[in-house]
Amino acid sequence: MIVRDHLPWTRVWPQVSKRLGMLFIYDFSIAALYVLGGFHFLAMTALPLTMLGSAIGVFLGFRTSSAYDRWWEARTLWGGLVNYSRTLARQAITLISAPAQEIREVRDTLVKLQIAFVYSLRCHLRGQNPFPELGNILPDPTLAALRRFRNVPAAILLLMSQEIRTAFDRGWLDSIRLTSFDDTLTQLTNIQGACERIKNTPLPRQYDYFPRLLVNFFCLLVPLGFVEGLGLATPIASTIVSFAFIVLDTIGRDIETPFANTVHDTPMTTLTRNIEIDLRQHLGEREVPAEIHPVAGFMY
Repeated sequence: MIVRDHLPWTRVWPQVSKRLGMLFIYDFSIAALYVLGGFHFLAMTALPLTMLGSAIGVFLGFRTSSAYDRWWEARTLWGGLVNYSRTLARQAITLISAPAQEIREVRDTLVKLQIAFVYSLRCHLRGQNPFPELGNILPDPTLAALRRFRNVPAAILLLMSQEIRTAFDRGWLDSIRLTSFDDTLTQLTNIQGACERIKNTPLPRQYDYFPRLLVNFFCLLVPLGFVEGLGLATPIASTIVSFAFIVLDTIGRDIETPFANTVHDTPMTTLTRNIEIDLRQHLGEREVPAEIHPVAGFMY
């Protein structure tokens, strides 16, 4: 996620430079043919260009808004994950009544499973192997059991549920507290499912194909509408107008996949580390991992 006050030009330019360069050459060719070659039939009235530009602007605005809705929903879901992670840790620490040694063991197990769930969900959404991360959190027998599952985050939730059921069977939880734990696990399951829905359901391909097709077509028409009035200055004005439409198209593409492991996605690496720090401090640990800070204005 970009957190700096301004977007660096070096970040924007590589994404649009090739298209703008080709359009500038095309615009210059149209201007030269019209002014120097006498091909006056190349000029067209501005009315069709204005109507088409307005329609494309509305289309791009709707597409960008739809992409932003996906991006913001992803960030909201991970904000909820932060809250429910803290809730489960608080419940594990305060709601289980057991002998001192046993309560410490079950409490540590549940909280570390929650930390592992957050890390594994991040890797699951980004298509990464979670076990290098989980090796620093869970014991080897638990890791071996998890390797049998395709969906590791869901498997960790199952392990957490089994730990809570064991505590209930031993009389360490009553039915009301058991229900409270189950509600929290259900919310975590819902968050995972919603993230998977965003990850596995892209915007309709029509939203991806037709905006770029229409923007390219519009950019080809722009110099034809400008050349009669601007002459050899057409390439400058036409490129500036084309840049505005190309940037709008690019913005929508950048933010429509919030779990794609780019600088535009949800900062899951930072959020998982913050959750781990909070939960380990809830357990009373003094040595916790260092916070992750933005790098060059980007939060990962």
